[in-house]
Amino acid sequence: RKTRFIVHGFRSTGKYGWVAEMCLLLVEVEDVNCIAVDWKDGAKGTYISSVNNLRVVGAEIAYFIKTLKTMFRYSPSQIHIIGHSLGAHAAGEAGRRIRGIKRITGLDPAGPLFEGTPPKVRLDPSDARFVDVIHSNAAHLPVVGFGMVNTTGHLDFYPNGGTIMPGCNDRRTPVEKRDPKALFKCASNSCHHSRSHQFYFQSILHPKGFLAYPCSRYDFFQLGLCFPCPSEGCPMMGHYADQF
Repeated sequence: RKTRFIVHGFRSTGKYGWVAEMCLLLVEVEDVNCIAVDWKDGAKGTYISSVNNLRVVGAEIAYFIKTLKTMFRYSPSQIHIIGHSLGAHAAGEAGRRIRGIKRITGLDPAGPLFEGTPPKVRLDPSDARFVDVIHSNAAHLPVVGFGMVNTTGHLDFYPNGGTIMPGCNDRRTPVEKRDPKALFKCASNSCHHSRSHQFYFQSILHPKGFLAYPCSRYDFFQLGLCFPCPSEGCPMMGHYADQF
């Protein structure tokens, strides 16, 4: 039986939030152990303190996987870690400590204090055998988002360009006001940032719902220059990306 860890980001909504909801859905559609990682106490301080605490979260996940391996000979090749925002980098930290994890999915990995940093301190393709990423609030000048712009996985998906999501009316944060110490104190951009895990949630229910076309730039995609799919085909964004 496979095991999936779900790790929330800087803020968790509701008593249990989307993390528990995703676990409930996953156990309905597949034979899987689903573990919701609750680190709300470590994430309720400032953004910088949460960045520091995610290292502990990653280490604890790695320790738990090592315990499963030692006590039950459970292989890391059965492990899939799904993390949103800072949770994506916590997943990467776990993967850095335990080699051979089958898959890590990063849902709009946090950008502030991570964009442009060495692979060792953020999610990167070496953290698991397969790393897929959904970018929904990537930072582009002259405004900033909560997510990363640069690719951080084997497959990186940028739905609707990966920055501004249709249907979100959040106030966008001007670049001159970018301050990692206060960035997550406001609700600005939260809708765009949250769309990544909403996309993933829907992809579980709709395996063929999010066909992704390889494209170097979103404006090329808008001009219709990235069609049709190449000879090797197109991947599906979300839960079934590993079938590509």
